[in-house]
This record gives sequence, C-alpha cells and structure tokens, in this order.
Amino acid sequence: MITRFAPTPSGFLHLGNAVNAELVARLAAQESGSIVLRIDDIDAARARREYADDIVGVLDWLGIGVSVTCTQSDRLDRYRDALVAARGPGFYACSCSRRELDGTATGGCPGGCRTAGLRLSPGETALRVVVPGGTTVEVDGLHVHVDAALGDFVVWRRDDLPAYQLASVVDDVDLGITHIVRGIDLLESTAAQVFLADALGLPRFAATAFLHHDLVAGPDGTKLSKSQVERGRPLPRTDEMRRVISDMADTLGVPLGIRG
Repeated sequence: MITRFAPTPSGFLHLGNAVNAELVARLAAQESGSIVLRIDDIDAARARREYADDIVGVLDWLGIGVSVTCTQSDRLDRYRDALVAARGPGFYACSCSRRELDGTATGGCPGGCRTAGLRLSPGETALRVVVPGGTTVEVDGLHVHVDAALGDFVVWRRDDLPAYQLASVVDDVDLGITHIVRGIDLLESTAAQVFLADALGLPRFAATAFLHHDLVAGPDGTKLSKSQVERGRPLPRTDEMRRVISDMADTLGVPLGIRG
C-alpha cells in the first residue's frame, strides 16, 4: 500500500494540513504501507522555499516518515508527455477568459470553443476536457455530477503549465499511489480526476482507494485555510499542539478496510 501527503507550499502548514498528515500516517501504519510526500509547487508565484521547508519540518516534528519526495516543478516534462494523450477529440483549446466564463463550463464554454477548432497556444488558449451532460462518477460511496460541478474543466493552463487535475493524476499513477486520504472539500476534484484519468488512458487510477474525511473547522465553524493563519507564523510545535492534532484525528478517524 502506498499513500501520499500532497501540500502546496504557498504558506505555512495550518492545523487542517497537520491533521490530514496525521490521518495519512495512521492509514499507512494500519495497512503497513509507505507515504510519498508530493510538493505541489507548480504555481511558482505562490510557492516559497521557507514554506516547503516548513512542510518537511512539521512532518519530522510529528514523527511521520516518507519513503519518497516528489516535487511537481521537477516533473514538467512528464506532464508535457501526458499532454500528448490529451489532444484527441475529447479535449479542446479554449480562448475564453475567467471573466467571460463567469461560472461552470457546463455544456462547454460560452465562446463555443468546443467546436471552434482552436489550437493550443501559450498565452492565448487553455485546454479543456469535454465532460458530457449527465456525467456522474461514484467516489467513496458518493455520486458526483462532474458536469454540473465542474463542467469542461481545464487540464492545461493558458500560461503553458499543467492544471492541478492533470498533474495530480499523472503523479499518482506514476508513483503507484493506491490509497488517497483527503478532505471532503476535494470530493469533486477526486471525481474529476477519475474522469480525466479515463480520458487520458490511465484506467489504473480508478482502482485507487479514496477516503474523504470531514474538515477541521475554526472557532466559528468555517474551514481552516492558509489565509486564516497569521502571516509569518508557522504552526507552533508544542506538546499541546501535538495533542490537539491527535485528538482531532481521533474525531475524524480513518476506518480500516476503506472502499476503493
């Protein structure tokens, strides 16, 4: 069994990240598996070295060992190889801006790019995958309507970089990930990735076991995020904080025998 922890180094890890890492580690221990650390740093404008160092430091502090560290910025050529498989009839170049889109691209983008025959050109177009109406994917026992939730989502960005969904699928397949533990807020992303993997000719991804846990909430009941962490203040590495993380992991839990 191989699982992974995949943070983005765009800020110091917050409590929710640490709890997810603890849940990943508990699952690996239960299944006698290993953990891959995947640094999602494609967005170089937001990624900083001190944040990447903080990720490693927090894992060391929690006593979580990893077998492999994968950095996405080192794998751009691999993503470009995968892009070759995304040039068929199930994909199309789109020139619509976010302002023009103004919502989910259900049924295609507003500019009619599905049938326009545009070329994928850096700085001018992004690449979208066609998500037919009524597309539903079952993930972790739940049915996700991918067309309604995400529409024809982007797989290659206008700035000539892979979108999160494509990079994540390629990494998980290449690294042999068998179990993924993530927050329930990523359920739609999981469904999109299962759909995309099939479109890319990577059916093995669908055999991955997914577990989506509830989110760690702040005092007001809202999801914790990096934006709620005081700037320049990493997670305090104290015995009290370690107990808080452990208690929250106990509450969220990772059951044995999770479904694939």
